[in-house]
Order: sequence, then C-alpha cells, then structure tokens
Amino acid sequence: MTKPYQPKHFNLPSDWVVEETYSKEPYVFNESIAIHVDVALATNRPLLVSGNPGCGKSRLADAIASVQGWSFLSKTMTSRTRLESLTADVDQLRRLNDAQVRSEKSPLKPDACYLNPGLFWWAFQPETAKLRGMDLSDSVKHEEQLPYPGHEGTVSSHAVLLIDEIDKAEPDLPNDLLEPLDRQRFNLPDGFRVDGNTYIELSKGTQLLTIITTNGERELPQAFLRRCVILRIPDPEPDKLQEIAQRHFPEGDKTRIKAIAARFPAFREEAESSNRRPPGISEFLDAIRACENCGIEVSDKEDSVWKKIENAVLVKGKT
Repeated sequence: MTKPYQPKHFNLPSDWVVEETYSKEPYVFNESIAIHVDVALATNRPLLVSGNPGCGKSRLADAIASVQGWSFLSKTMTSRTRLESLTADVDQLRRLNDAQVRSEKSPLKPDACYLNPGLFWWAFQPETAKLRGMDLSDSVKHEEQLPYPGHEGTVSSHAVLLIDEIDKAEPDLPNDLLEPLDRQRFNLPDGFRVDGNTYIELSKGTQLLTIITTNGERELPQAFLRRCVILRIPDPEPDKLQEIAQRHFPEGDKTRIKAIAARFPAFREEAESSNRRPPGISEFLDAIRACENCGIEVSDKEDSVWKKIENAVLVKGKT
C-alpha cells in the first residue's frame, strides 16, 4: 500500500486534521490538498483553488495559517475592487477635507499620512505598512499608526493571504495582479517612496502563501493561470463527509451523521438537475447541527420534521 503523502513545507498533523484554526472549526485535509499546498509553498507560487460553493476553499487558507502559526490576511473581491485597494492607494478626499479646514496652528499633514496600505503591503512589509512608509522621525504621531488588519491583530514574520472569489472582480484585475503575485513587488502611487524606493517588495526571509479562490463563474486569463498552482476540491464521498462531521461533532450521533451523509449525494444530484446551486459541506454541517441541537431524527416520512430540515437547509431554492 502506498503511504499517504507527507508534506515537506508545512506542518500537517499525522491525522491530517487541523483542529485549532483561527475560525475555531477543524479542517480535514485529503492527499490532493496536501500535495497542492506543499507544491505552492515549494515553488513560491499562488494557489488557485476551485470547487463548488461550500467545499472549504476559503477555510483552507485559515487552516494553513493556523497550522503554520502565520499571520492571516483576507479580502473578498467585488466588482468595485481595484488593484490600488490591494496594494496602496491615496485618500485624496480626506486630504482635501484636511486642506480646507487647516489653519496656521494645524498645518497640513505630510502626504504619506493619506497613503492607505493594501493587503499586499501588509503581507510584504507589515512594519512599513503600519507607518504608511514614514519614519518615526518624520513627526509621525502615535495615532497615525495603523492597526494590523489580519486575524485578531497578530503579526508573524510570515503570512497567508487569501484573495477570495477572484471571479467576482472586474475581468482585468487578475492580470493587474501579475506583478505582486509573480515578482512579489508593486509600485507605489506617483510621488511616494519608502526607504528611497518607489516600490514595495517582499521582505527578505519572509514567506508568503497567497491562496486565491474561484467559483468558476468566469474564465480567468491564461497569463494569470500560468502563474498559479491549480487545485480543484472535489465533492467528498459519504465516508469523507462522515469523517468531516465527526471532527466537527465528536459527541454527535454517529448513526444520524451516517444517514445524512448517505443522503447528501442525492441532494446534490437533484439540485444540479434542477439548475439550482447544490448544497455544500457547510449546509451538510448545518443539517447535522440542527438535528443535534434540536434532537431531530432522520426520516423518510413526508410529514416528518426532518423533511422540513431538508427543505430549509439542504434543498434551498425549492418551493
């Protein structure tokens, strides 16, 4: 029998389960996920993760950051997300307001006070991001220092950066990300410098894993895909679902969990045949949580409480 793959670049527990994650919920790895994460770390490439909604794409970043003890930064993309909001942007409106109300006793602040560091800056150089690239000698007041935007304000010398739902962004944004992803640097807005440089790059000795998720709603540019390690998380089989559920509900009713897991593929098939979004692992866990907390038994009777749980949690969109 072939031994399961053992990652070389991250500290996956022997049972392949990360119990203590930043979100306080366990994450169950499989061999494919472990290999792809290890390759992304070994090659210093971003990891592009696809799969049906609710399959655990976003939670993977949380789990890796937790098991490594690294900082965790995340940003969910929208149609309004611009490259500058991820790298560095100038708050011109705040600067204009300050200019209008300034007086001789309160002169205009240095231009750098209006520089807003994005998540790439926080991931590449958290210390300069905190001060917007200014030196403490530049009369930077304590209140001008920015709080770390990662999980619970903790800062490690290494980081996991999650760019969630890249296909929700404008079509040009993936190509705009090529420089920070590929060269691990980006240019500052015109007229700004940090330590004499017009750009910010990843600090020496710092490790960064960028995890990007997609729901496959739009085709991504080939130039972007070439720079990524690509992982697709498949829908788990019933036995894997049981393992995941037992980790989340160690005291849960095993018979009930097994019954819900056995029915789950049918819920997905029915949803897909009806052109509805199929339920994911998150809905599966919600169904178990409802049954556990409310003492509901799984039943095939049409008038049973379980059937109402099915409609409310697993068969969404069917009226």
